[in-house]
Amino acid sequence: MITRKIASALLATTLGMSAANAEEAIDPQLLFEEAMSLRASGQIFNSIEVFETLLNHQPGLNRARLELAVAYQQASRYEAAKQQLNTVLNASDTPETVKLAITAYLAQLSSDEQKASQRTSSSVFLSTGLFTDSNVNLGPSPETPNVSTTETDGNGAVVMVSYSHISRASRPLDISGKPVNFAWHSQATAYSKVHSGDENDFNLHVLSLSTGPALVSSNNWRAAININLDKVYFSGNPYSFNIGLNPTFDLILNDDIEITFENLTTVREFSALADQGLDGVAKMYGIGVSKFYKKETIGVQAGIRYHSNGADASHLNADGLEIYLGGQMPAWKNARAYLQLSSRDYEYKAADTANGFSAIRDETENQFMLGASHDFKSGSLKSWTLNGQYTFTDNKSNIDAFEYDQGIIEVNLRRYF
Repeated sequence: MITRKIASALLATTLGMSAANAEEAIDPQLLFEEAMSLRASGQIFNSIEVFETLLNHQPGLNRARLELAVAYQQASRYEAAKQQLNTVLNASDTPETVKLAITAYLAQLSSDEQKASQRTSSSVFLSTGLFTDSNVNLGPSPETPNVSTTETDGNGAVVMVSYSHISRASRPLDISGKPVNFAWHSQATAYSKVHSGDENDFNLHVLSLSTGPALVSSNNWRAAININLDKVYFSGNPYSFNIGLNPTFDLILNDDIEITFENLTTVREFSALADQGLDGVAKMYGIGVSKFYKKETIGVQAGIRYHSNGADASHLNADGLEIYLGGQMPAWKNARAYLQLSSRDYEYKAADTANGFSAIRDETENQFMLGASHDFKSGSLKSWTLNGQYTFTDNKSNIDAFEYDQGIIEVNLRRYF
């Protein structure tokens, strides 16, 4: 940090000399140490208050004034930081080495202030590719798979376009003495999975909108709440309309461990009369742990989720637990490999006697995903990413008609604009 260079260049006796002539009402050294401790713990606004109290009593403490400038910068109060730095810069007893460091710091502040002034940003994400599917008979809902005694393979194309917009507050909020950045994130997405040949009946299209606030306390926690709207089309017809609320909270324990708490509550309405037994309120609760290694170049994530589809019809109403484990790591230059394993249970509430089943469905869906992505840094594909992945799903059921497996290979190009 540049202030360390500034501090080391100041006279080591600054605090001591000032303390000798200080008012007896306060102890400048104790106040300084308290302010530094608060700032180190992330309580920036509390730290600012202590620094300001100290300087009100001891305006000549240039070391404290420089450290206050750092706190102002962390609170995005750039003009206040500049004022403190210029006060020390213009002081007659400030060493030339310190003045040079302050000048460089002022230039960095101006750059940070310019970036912070860009309160809105937007981007477009495009992904397009090809896939091959070993079992296209499966529908979009795990509760009502269109199972068949003869698996039918197929292939086709996948396209996704997404527009994202972020609006940021001009200054961070003060929450428990810590600066918390506030933003509002909105996104619109269109997704299409189109099969070739006779498998067009399994085409899937999804239109999605999401919007909501996000709060970020640097190196402490992150939180967001999204409202989601989804319209799903299957086999050329409206399939379902979903309204969801998705709060998430990430607790940052240190530089390489995070704990994620998540919830998704979704009101689902199905269009076709045959699917309306699935109408209801679906819920998911989860907790996960992420661990990073080697300066965050390698990551491992594991967690558990509880899910319930809340279907009105008892024979379609299912809940259960999901356990997942995943990771990513560098594969070759400009490339990363990733792996994810999951196992999800579905325990149904009643037997589907209307369709001749006397047993209550009890199933476990095991899924394996392996992939790699390569970022192009030059050439005609510069800024594009080539991604390839294989996903295998094996659904075990106590009723043979609902037991199936599926393998999907997908290759796509993707890019942010």
